[in-house]
Amino acid sequence: MGNKELAQKIIEEIGGSDNITQNWHCITRLRFNVVNPKEVQLENLQNLEGVMGARFQGDQLQVIIGSEVANVFNEVKNLVGTNTNEAKPAHKENIINRILDVISGIFTPILPAIVGGGLLKGILAILGATHILAATSPTYEILSAFSDAMFYFFPFLIAMSAANKFKTSPSISLALAGVLMYPTFVNLAAAGEVTRLTFLGFLPVPVANYSSSVLPMILGIWVLSYVEKGLKKIVPKSLDIVFTPLLSLLATAPILLAVIAPLGSYIGRYLDLIFSTLFTVAGPLGGALMGGLMPVIVITGMHYAFFPGAFVSLQTLGYEKMLLPMNIVANLSQAGATLAVLLKTKDEKMKQVAFSAFIPAIFGITEPAIYGVTMKLKKPFYASLIGGAVGGAILGGFGVKAFSFTLPGVLALPTYIENGTNNFIYALVGVAASFVIGFVATLFLKFESSEVAQTTPKEAQSTVSKVSGPKYVASPMSGVAKSLSECPDETFSSELVGKGAGIIPEEGVVKAPFDGEITMTTPTNHAIGIRSNEGVEVLVHIGIDTVDMKGDGFTRLVEEGQKVYSGQALLNFDIKKIQASGHSLFSPVVVTNTTDYLDIMGYKENNSKVVANQDELLVVVD
Repeated sequence: MGNKELAQKIIEEIGGSDNITQNWHCITRLRFNVVNPKEVQLENLQNLEGVMGARFQGDQLQVIIGSEVANVFNEVKNLVGTNTNEAKPAHKENIINRILDVISGIFTPILPAIVGGGLLKGILAILGATHILAATSPTYEILSAFSDAMFYFFPFLIAMSAANKFKTSPSISLALAGVLMYPTFVNLAAAGEVTRLTFLGFLPVPVANYSSSVLPMILGIWVLSYVEKGLKKIVPKSLDIVFTPLLSLLATAPILLAVIAPLGSYIGRYLDLIFSTLFTVAGPLGGALMGGLMPVIVITGMHYAFFPGAFVSLQTLGYEKMLLPMNIVANLSQAGATLAVLLKTKDEKMKQVAFSAFIPAIFGITEPAIYGVTMKLKKPFYASLIGGAVGGAILGGFGVKAFSFTLPGVLALPTYIENGTNNFIYALVGVAASFVIGFVATLFLKFESSEVAQTTPKEAQSTVSKVSGPKYVASPMSGVAKSLSECPDETFSSELVGKGAGIIPEEGVVKAPFDGEITMTTPTNHAIGIRSNEGVEVLVHIGIDTVDMKGDGFTRLVEEGQKVYSGQALLNFDIKKIQASGHSLFSPVVVTNTTDYLDIMGYKENNSKVVANQDELLVVVD
């Protein structure tokens, strides 16, 4: 479908524009804050063509699009705007999730400027190190201004983005950034002769240079949002346009200069000191842990918690040796694992996905690789963690430093150049090690014999015996047999998943229809996959849209990969809870590798009674 149609579908599955309070995007994901998460049809979102995945990260909904994310976001913005609904969330948000959501919502929109400036600094490092361009030349000075301007005037970018996140006046927010960066204060701080000024004869204002600072501006705009909302309640509407901006500036600016900015600066410095000290003391062990776990940290959104400290480190020390170095080895390990999948897999669809994910991963954009390839196949993801851990240990052991904030991919390597040291060589060794180990470990883990069974059934069946002739699938549940065409879910009724039948269960238990192996489970336990020893793959889906119940009323009794025998209980479920939730009890039982057989036919007539593990439900014709 086109981007506009996809945007419309996404909005519909989120619960409409009325359920969206804010929306923005990063390099590969659409991000939403919603009023009521229960209205979001997560499974439907995940099944949309053009969507690589959808998940809640804390209280933030993330829809993974990939390279088309900007175009899809433009269509979303055209349909609902960037700030749509002032309604309060229907649930109390966790404080940690709220903090991460705020940091993510502020940094994500300004990442293009950060990445652009950082990459330009890397290019300048190459030009200077190779003596192609002298550091004293006018051209070098001008290019330096291009790359440094974004970092020097960082408070303005933070102010613009924070105003959008906190839903306050962008112009007053930018004015506050101008106050913080006013040349008088900056020059006094540079001269060092004056340490503080006095405002109104009693309020001490410390003199400092807040260029490249992060927390002072975030805290300042947060306070402004409350000041402005309070003023709008008491200032008459006829005078609002005059007095609200004036009073907002007069009330917030002194607090920003005297209290918030110094406090934010101190918090940032001490946070960076704590993390840097721990990382320095831990050395290789700290590097191995963070390099190996970085993909997990990114998946949970926790990496945004390190952004303020990284900028403080770059501002005060001129380098950063925790977030950026660990990210680059983790990303290149993902790229190595993805390349191994590309070369090894025999499934054409997975090969295409791996190819399209490998290129962005090389340049530091790993979401398509994580969600579309490595995490989907599991063992390549584990291989990437191993590669990241080895690379992290190398970089952590040698104390490798990054000298600019940019996208952690191969183009970021020049930002590790430091004259007179081996910093760049150590960075190359760590990155190469993580890539190679991620690649080799994926090849040796033999992932295709298990994880790709769903997409490459012929390969999976090479591990089981193929017996010619009809095969019978017993009913996995007791109840009433139904034609699959009567299923209220078109995905099943149209046989997109595979041919089969339906059951209206009368007992809350799913039993194995044959001897075999569990091939698929779900976190919500509403569905289960099993493959017979003869290679027939069956999916049992309890009810329709029961994923919305989030596991309430479902109990799984077996594990993925477990061998089971015919008649063994696999799942228990509460029929009354499903009915009370308003979901249909119609339970599809389908052969997911239908294309491997001549035909799949129902064995029982429509509306006939079936008993679990006693009555045959399907005939598989080989």
